[in-house]
Amino acid sequence: MTQIEVQGMEKRAYRRYPASRKAYLVVGGEPLRCRLIDIAKGGARIAAPEFAVPPEVLHLVDPARRMVHLTRMVWQGDGQMGLQFIDSSAFTEPLGGAEGAGKVVEMVGPWPKETRGN
Repeated sequence: MTQIEVQGMEKRAYRRYPASRKAYLVVGGEPLRCRLIDIAKGGARIAAPEFAVPPEVLHLVDPARRMVHLTRMVWQGDGQMGLQFIDSSAFTEPLGGAEGAGKVVEMVGPWPKETRGN
């Protein structure tokens, strides 16, 4: 996500939209409940636990939009995290909470190319 600061005004590649809804962050197959704060075409800001060592692969499952996003963390702090979308897919399967979010990521992906099919 490209950011440019001009005279105190932030300019981003994509407009952010407030979301304030439940979502799931799936890390290494383990789903964690989080809160989507805002979302844009290229990424999202979530309220989530901080990681001592940022994982390379994160999936954000957005039940309201029925989307799963392969992401990378671009920043974290104060209980929030900025995610950049790498790839996205829609899903139609019933979610069924955190456990279902993990299953959706397994079924739908998107997975990094080097791990697909494994």
